[in-house]
Amino acid sequence: MKNIGKIVALLAIPVGLLLGKTVLDKMAGEPSTQSGGVTVRPTSDPAPLGGTVSPELLEILVCPEDKGPLELVETGKYLLNPRNGYRYPIRDGIPIMLIEEGKSNRVAG
Repeated sequence: MKNIGKIVALLAIPVGLLLGKTVLDKMAGEPSTQSGGVTVRPTSDPAPLGGTVSPELLEILVCPEDKGPLELVETGKYLLNPRNGYRYPIRDGIPIMLIEEGKSNRVAG
């Protein structure tokens, strides 16, 4: 009887470690091989520039830096803030309105 208790205790250790790792993976946002969800990872190959953006959306979009109006430029590939030169890319019809994106695509002037 004592031997069975030791065997159960020894088997419980790896099971506990496996369960603990699964919980930690979920808490850390790392994918688990047992989860049924889809993991989305950033790709190094960005979507092509351009695409159709609805006129209604273009009317309400403003620069996140200074809240001023933007202009559609370069055949619909960017939204330009003429006051600071920031260009926000449009990828697959979705404007990327992050200040970092606007700064990294800034035009001199």
